[in-house]
Amino acid sequence: MKLKENQLNLIRHLIRFNLMAYEDCLKLLDTNDSGDRTALSYAFRPLTKNRYLSKNKKGVVTVLKKGRALFPDEMPLISTATGTVAQQRIMQVSRVAMWLGKCGVPAFGELQDIEEPYFIPSACWRNIVKGILSTTRFAGMLLAYGKRYAVYDIGDGTMEWQIRAEASLFFSTGFRFHTRAHGMILICEDGRRNEIAMRIIRQTMWGRKTLLKEHYAETDKPVRYSRSPIKLRAQYEHVYLTTPALLAASLEEIYEEKETIETTIEEGRPSYRPKEGNWEDWPRRYFLNPAFDILLLVYFFSAVKGLQNLLQNDPASHIKEIRYILCVNREDLEVAKMYPDVTEMKEVSMYVYRPVEDTEED
Repeated sequence: MKLKENQLNLIRHLIRFNLMAYEDCLKLLDTNDSGDRTALSYAFRPLTKNRYLSKNKKGVVTVLKKGRALFPDEMPLISTATGTVAQQRIMQVSRVAMWLGKCGVPAFGELQDIEEPYFIPSACWRNIVKGILSTTRFAGMLLAYGKRYAVYDIGDGTMEWQIRAEASLFFSTGFRFHTRAHGMILICEDGRRNEIAMRIIRQTMWGRKTLLKEHYAETDKPVRYSRSPIKLRAQYEHVYLTTPALLAASLEEIYEEKETIETTIEEGRPSYRPKEGNWEDWPRRYFLNPAFDILLLVYFFSAVKGLQNLLQNDPASHIKEIRYILCVNREDLEVAKMYPDVTEMKEVSMYVYRPVEDTEED
């Protein structure tokens, strides 16, 4: 039979990543984002009927010899697995690679001499960078325009988060300085971004005195397995939250974040203390957040609550001159206003970035 381009792309993906959940296969086949599950199942069925692919009773799809023969030059990027937990892990990496591929981000097993974005699966990244702790949960590393972002599939946000182990991706001593991550990209379920963001922020705010410490020890030794919910640490630098449906737009915002920040405010200078914002024009301290960095939101809430405590203990303090200003996209306002006592302070102002189409009309 003559295969269509989307069917060939699915076979090629499975050669490179070995496993994929059936539902994810349908999404990869859905090149027009139609969401027509019936039509997509009809596109998938010939691949198993003609022995290109195999699907077991658990919905795990693998590529067969006939499928591999279509791409003899393609080699697996990661090893296959037989255990249920290991298979789930591989399918998670495969899913993230599929999401990024739909955004035009290719996957490689080695470092590339290019500036354009590309993705390296976690197993391959461990071969490149030594010292990453074994319990890290990242799916892989997105490299783009001189930056590196650890990418995670966090689903409904209830995963057991390895808070200490994830920091090993950010180790900067010795040779690791040139391979350390500059931030995280967390991909959660569609339609639940704000709900999950507020949950993560609250979990972090409850332990912020410890979690936001700027100095920490780097170690290659195993750390205790964590069963805690997702929390953020200062060492993660930036933590962007998005969904599969929003991923393409989020990536553009992340890539352009530095330029957006620098062009938002005409006066002042960059701030080099994240706890006090990313831009300063005394007495105004700005938290400019065009890419939904939830760690920056934690810094903002922490700074404002710290100011509240200072004013309560010393009403005459000169610190009352400080003004905190948060700037977010309109769809992020629900999260930005999650603490009413913060939004009601006269020392706090919130602004919304104007959509691109509005600025183009002026």
